[in-house]
Amino acid sequence: MDIKQLYYFKEIVDQESISKAALILHIAQPPLSQQLKRLEMELGTTLIHRYRQKWELTETGHILYQYAKKTLLSMEDVKRQIEEIEKGSAGTLRIGVSSACLNLLVDYVSIYRKQFPDVKISIEKGNSEELLKKLDHKEIELALLLRMENSAHCDVLALKEQEYVVVSPRSWGDVFSSEHVTFQDLAEHPFIMLAAMEGHSYYENILKAFQEVQATPNIVMESKDLTTVIAMVSKGLGFSIIPRVAYAVPMDQLKIYELMQFDSRVEPVMIKTKDERISKATSQFWELVDSVQKESNLYGTIEDLDPYN
Repeated sequence: MDIKQLYYFKEIVDQESISKAALILHIAQPPLSQQLKRLEMELGTTLIHRYRQKWELTETGHILYQYAKKTLLSMEDVKRQIEEIEKGSAGTLRIGVSSACLNLLVDYVSIYRKQFPDVKISIEKGNSEELLKKLDHKEIELALLLRMENSAHCDVLALKEQEYVVVSPRSWGDVFSSEHVTFQDLAEHPFIMLAAMEGHSYYENILKAFQEVQATPNIVMESKDLTTVIAMVSKGLGFSIIPRVAYAVPMDQLKIYELMQFDSRVEPVMIKTKDERISKATSQFWELVDSVQKESNLYGTIEDLDPYN
């Protein structure tokens, strides 16, 4: 069993068809079928059940597929490391970001691009659960998100904590009598809730805060995506409570209020898998963010720290 066989087998499984895989691999179908048969004979097992129109990966086939994916990813990582050394280039920065931290990422990338203009930047957007999976699967090397309770297996670079604020549709006008809003005030209006996510206690903390003042929120909508929540608020469908750091979309259709009676904070963090080698580009980005964070005491002053501005 060699790398070529693993590559062929993975492509067959990904396409769920030998004929489709053959087209992508630019080889004829009969030789590819022979490669699969040789692999099954060598391993002494059936990897794929094939009955006319039906196609099914066997238990041993699934084991080999997972091994093939891991091995080929490792090979790509080795190739990338060698290319970086031989070319002296910084390679590619592969980073994931949650919607709550997109604004932060834009600021940091802006500084980074000025210092490293030849680096390719690949950005994956998703909620915290999705980004952790991408990090585990090595689809990204860094993730910028709100601190989670289940990230002990990661190296963590903590950024400045942020409080929560209330956002309401600008079309509602001055719906609250003061710039400082209480949970009793909020209970009187439709509420769009940032949905519960594994590793975050936001959802439970909000409900507890309402209960403590004997109020019940009128939850009309929930979403795990903060951008969606803000968009719905901007359309006049309700108000919401979001981290102040999340000003990543146009806010001209929203009004911002300070939230009383709520001591919870969120902490943006950048994370990477412990004891995993990261690319030169990723290492440079980590060091840049660390440096900026040490020099900045208040979020919003990142631009002032940009030596290229």
